[in-house]
Amino acid sequence: MSDPGSDHAIDVETLRAYLADELPAGTLARVEKALRDSAELRAQLEDVRQNRGEAGLHSLGAIWRRSRLTCPSRQQLGSLLLDALDPDLAAYLRFHIEVVECPYCQANLADLKGKAEPASNHARTRQHRILQSSRHLLDEGKK
Repeated sequence: MSDPGSDHAIDVETLRAYLADELPAGTLARVEKALRDSAELRAQLEDVRQNRGEAGLHSLGAIWRRSRLTCPSRQQLGSLLLDALDPDLAAYLRFHIEVVECPYCQANLADLKGKAEPASNHARTRQHRILQSSRHLLDEGKK
């Protein structure tokens, strides 16, 4: 069996991992490019898909991945962005997102970051307007 991350030919195990969405981003891109370029590999993928049956569908690992039991809640991801977590939990979440590269949590975190940026800009704009509208009060206090 070849290493899924190497430049060797794509084997059946790599195709099974591809179908189970278990490949790291770089390997996933390599497999998808190879599938686009090779009708033979696409036929092999279809064969793997047809013959995988129920094997592993109800294994502990499959249930764990399907239920995303190691994924943090959206609230925990938001707390990570605010740097409001216990350091050990924050370290685990960073590991889960950056090393494990969980696509669900990466997408969730990107969405939260996207929502936080406009809110921050809006808050700064509001603070600036309040400061400008109150400047005359501040100037009177200096007299």
